[in-house]
Amino acid sequence: MPKNNKADLLIFKALQKALAEDRLHLCLISSKINVPGSPVYNPWEVLLPALLPVAMGFFLIWAAGILWGLAFMVAGIMLSSNLVRKKLEQRLFERAKTLLTADYDSCCRLWDFGGIVLLNASDKSQGCIAPEGNWKEFVVLHCADLMTEKKPAEQEAPDAEAA
Repeated sequence: MPKNNKADLLIFKALQKALAEDRLHLCLISSKINVPGSPVYNPWEVLLPALLPVAMGFFLIWAAGILWGLAFMVAGIMLSSNLVRKKLEQRLFERAKTLLTADYDSCCRLWDFGGIVLLNASDKSQGCIAPEGNWKEFVVLHCADLMTEKKPAEQEAPDAEAA
């Protein structure tokens, strides 16, 4: 478990603010993060888009004939690989972003797993790739102004009544 010191927590808060303000962009490498063992992996989202058209196609082969069953399988797999995959990738992205910004320990666990890329929104050539890159240094370098804790302005004491 990573040790939470005050500096790390300030950097994490800056990461949360930077992602919320779109100063940093989060990208995923699906082939690395959507695998068993990943904190954001859901096996049903990987299996069902291919399994359902095949299972229904086998039923159609039995009920209506080989031609109809195979045609349904091909159409179903093409449909799921084009339309359903986009929706599932968006859900994976949302799960990863939620876990990354949930708390410091979850962020470190997801970063150590890999498959995450942080990009500077103003210059997309500057990025940090998990787990090789150091996300803390990247956030400090590009979002240091977000690390300050802003306290409410101190209320000034009312001036003494003029005589």
